[in-house]
Amino acid sequence: MGAFVLTLTAALAGCQAEVDHRQAASEPATAAINAVDRALVADGGTLTWGINEFPTQWNPHHQAGNLAAVHTVLEALLPIPFRVDERGEAHPNPDYVIDVSVTTEPEQVVTLTLNPEAAWSTGDPITWRDYAAMAEALSGSNPEYQALGTVGYDRIAEVRKGKNKYQVVIVFEQPFSEYPALFSPLLPEEYTADPESFNTGYLEQIPVTAGPFDVAELDLVAQTITLERNADWWGDPARLEAIIFRTLAPDALDAAFLDGSIDLYALSLDSGSYERIRSAPGTEIRAALGADYRHITLNGQTPILKDVDVRHAIFLGINREVLATAALGTLGWEPRVLNNRFLTPEQPGYADNSGEWGKYDPDRAAQLLEEAGWTAAQPGEVRTRDGKPLTLRFIVPQGYAPAWEEAELVQSMLAEIGVDIKITSVPGNQLFSKYVQPGNYDLVAFVNSGRGFPVFDSLHQWLDAVDDADGKPQWRTNVGRIGSPEVDQALYGALEALDRGTAIEQLNKADRLLWELGHTLPLYQRPQIYAVRDTLANVGAPGLGTLDYADIGYVVQE
Repeated sequence: MGAFVLTLTAALAGCQAEVDHRQAASEPATAAINAVDRALVADGGTLTWGINEFPTQWNPHHQAGNLAAVHTVLEALLPIPFRVDERGEAHPNPDYVIDVSVTTEPEQVVTLTLNPEAAWSTGDPITWRDYAAMAEALSGSNPEYQALGTVGYDRIAEVRKGKNKYQVVIVFEQPFSEYPALFSPLLPEEYTADPESFNTGYLEQIPVTAGPFDVAELDLVAQTITLERNADWWGDPARLEAIIFRTLAPDALDAAFLDGSIDLYALSLDSGSYERIRSAPGTEIRAALGADYRHITLNGQTPILKDVDVRHAIFLGINREVLATAALGTLGWEPRVLNNRFLTPEQPGYADNSGEWGKYDPDRAAQLLEEAGWTAAQPGEVRTRDGKPLTLRFIVPQGYAPAWEEAELVQSMLAEIGVDIKITSVPGNQLFSKYVQPGNYDLVAFVNSGRGFPVFDSLHQWLDAVDDADGKPQWRTNVGRIGSPEVDQALYGALEALDRGTAIEQLNKADRLLWELGHTLPLYQRPQIYAVRDTLANVGAPGLGTLDYADIGYVVQE
């Protein structure tokens, strides 16, 4: 990944037997995929998978490829050197890596022995050169690469050939504790060797693959991606004959599932939607808790929100308990406000770092605004300063009712402290590319999705800006555009700490500093919820885990 994944709802293996769909909501599991031995999965069949965005950039390491749909599709197509289990622990994926050794003295060296049978769809073998070219592309040494992030890669001194072309020796200049997160997914050398190939090679196409499936068709008009079983796959053959990813607006996914035109999709938190789907014949709701959480991001570079006192006033003026209850209460979950940006309550080291800024305190919020020069003649009136109203634009995706309802609650809460919220609905497939990433918003809410690598998954979301050649600040994936050297220092301290206790201490320090900066208001841990045909196996809500697409299929009917 290289950074957190942007998604409107939730991201995408784990181990769990069948879940009663009527109980799934009250007791979320670590994974809920209806795990079945592949011998009991039928050979053949087509799965139609509903997604709510159709990317144009399919390079997951490119700045514009940082979308959940990209990763959902590519995990069936590209090498994932390490799989993560439902506990968040990484293990080498034998389809690509058959052995790993690590030494730490005098420097950290990771040696990967590759599966010699692994090959790209071009017929070329996967070798150390693919790893070396990708490490160089993502190192940050050449700014022409429009890379999503350089985390970990910027700590690599060299990648060299081992005893043969199927052995990769990765020498780190500085320690990097989350090395299993690197090279996931791996791209072929041909598309990382130069900036032009990296930036445009996977634009509106997926030209080279190396997974249990191949691309049969990528239809830009119909916004569908059809995958077919890879006849040259060296691992256990895919059980499904085909997977079709079909793009639909969030409000159309329910209808498509109910009429049978899709078989699987990430369910929204809309209670009406949940009730309609859970009672449908042949349906199972699979729910699990992962490293996913919903938050409200404030754009710290807009004229009003540059002031940290205003950002803190917004924090204090939002009742997060109400938002969590509205989103989760009707689904049977006990709403829990989240007070940490890096760790969830199930993960070791979780701490509440919110201090004075995590409480709902509209009186204090109003006081901060007064002190910042935003005044109102009477309570409930929109505040002004120098004749300008305190008006903020809250961007929400079209066709996603829960997001609109959430924004209306925020609008009502902030009106009480004199903040005018204008809710603006924009096309869901443009939310990030045309609004969030360019900074064309004041407030926006979405979900951060991780894989159990808390620093690697989100580092650049929090790092301070760096100046480009013209002296213009570049915020990379820090869409809140707020940062400090102290936060950077704590995060890099966590990144290089090979001792988990030290890493957690530094993570919590960074989180406390981010509360003080008023960067992003965490709301609640968002459960992964999937509507699935009850005959499907090895797919659904994987929690922290990695799905094995070769094992997905329909249970053999006796």
